[in-house]
Amino acid sequence: MSTRIEQTVADLQAQLAGSGELSTPELLALSSLAAGILPALRTASTTLTDPRAALALSAHTERLAHEAVRTQTHCAHLVEASGAHRLDIATLDALRAQAIDYATAPAFAESRPSYKGATELLAAWLNLDIFEARRRVEDAHLVICQFDQQGNRYPAQFPRLAQRFATRGADPRETLSAARRLHKLEPVPGEFDAPGTACAQDASGQLVEEAAVELLEEPEPKTRSKKLNQLIKSAKATAAELEPESAAGIYRQGEKDGLIVYQVRLSALDADAFESLLSQADNPRTEAGAASRQVESAHASGAIPEHPDFVSDEQAAASTWNPLVEATVARRRLQGLMNLLTVNSQKLSRLLTARTAQKPSAGTPGEALAPADPEIPVVQPTIMVHLTLAELTGLAKTHGVTDSGFEMRPTDLRQALAKAKIIPLVLGGRGEILDIGREQRNFPKYMRRAIKARDRGCIVPGCTVPPEHCELHHIWWWSNGGPTAVYLGCCLCTGHHHDVHAGVLKVASNGGVPQVILPKFVDPTQTPQRNSINARRAA
Repeated sequence: MSTRIEQTVADLQAQLAGSGELSTPELLALSSLAAGILPALRTASTTLTDPRAALALSAHTERLAHEAVRTQTHCAHLVEASGAHRLDIATLDALRAQAIDYATAPAFAESRPSYKGATELLAAWLNLDIFEARRRVEDAHLVICQFDQQGNRYPAQFPRLAQRFATRGADPRETLSAARRLHKLEPVPGEFDAPGTACAQDASGQLVEEAAVELLEEPEPKTRSKKLNQLIKSAKATAAELEPESAAGIYRQGEKDGLIVYQVRLSALDADAFESLLSQADNPRTEAGAASRQVESAHASGAIPEHPDFVSDEQAAASTWNPLVEATVARRRLQGLMNLLTVNSQKLSRLLTARTAQKPSAGTPGEALAPADPEIPVVQPTIMVHLTLAELTGLAKTHGVTDSGFEMRPTDLRQALAKAKIIPLVLGGRGEILDIGREQRNFPKYMRRAIKARDRGCIVPGCTVPPEHCELHHIWWWSNGGPTAVYLGCCLCTGHHHDVHAGVLKVASNGGVPQVILPKFVDPTQTPQRNSINARRAA
């Protein structure tokens, strides 16, 4: 049975390769066959037990999904290009009943068309939501072909993305998603203007479409997605007329599910401090992170929390939280922020008490300003600003970037460097540490700060673990006699650190910059590479 199917598939492939143009009945017969293949595969694979075959089938099916997306978009284009919405009702009825002779000419409505356009026809013919039908037609405009009011054809709005969309092997869903987002950056044409191609540019004058195509070649998915997001955000900021700081602030959004919702908009420098706070509050290795995880244990069953006099002990005990439920990441971060606010309010309270008392000895040693409050572990955000040597000497036009990856405008950068507790790091072209400012080079502190500032998180491509949660790995293992040195250390998250010691991953130092060699089944070339998810685009 399998031999006959294999021979049939081979014969069909040979016929398709040498048949040239297909007739309409042949084309429709092949499309019907393709639609029936996947259900047959799914049914036949239910008894599959070989994991190797399961992986191979998954890869083949993914390629089928890619081609299905391309064909869907192409069919939406064909429906619009052929004027299918003008077919009369009798023809549509016969087509649905499969009683059509394709050798005869199609019959169109003599006066008012059956449907206003391709979108309405697709929605009715395929039983689609009108928004999904419109999306398919608009996708075809972005990467296949555009039409003016008279039905004349024009090139796709994004010709470079159109070429990538038609290339086998590239994921068409990512290409379409990028095209939709870039379309929002393009100027809106007039009602009677001819459709044009992409013209939006970034701050350096490069077409945003060209930059997007380059970024889509990044092999690692998370890095590719983050860099594309950064590109589009930067393009939006370039096109914005208002200063972004004018919209900074905290906005109350209302109430949802019994909770009050706020929206916080921050500048790059404030956002970096906020990210540092959240990362440290979520880090179990810090006192603040450990404290944030104890949010439920303070209300464990068996212990009655403090409560007003009008609430009975039974009512207070019944309102305690379940101590077995672990605090979520969002809850831990909120607790870390609230701890910081609590400590701040306590310090303000003691300061006001001292000023109100107006005693000369109010600040003298040995006399407390107010009753001592219990110590609450809090995070201490550290802001790192990354500069290349060219940027420091004014030879480059690129923006500064914070340790969390937020880009800073030149004016913000100058203000940040003028403030205290901002640590400027000068990096060479390869990312090696050249200078770490005026900080005292205490060995443990210097090592952590230098390595984390250089790596900015786990160095395994695609990993998003921030530096606060990373462990320092000896590239030349300590157990094998390796020294503790900056050029032989790197940041790894806990999971990837275990992978290195288990032999799944390999780490090598390339001139002081650590690189990772992925498993051969992931990267057959075994090329040393480095996580670039937080890297900036060159100006």
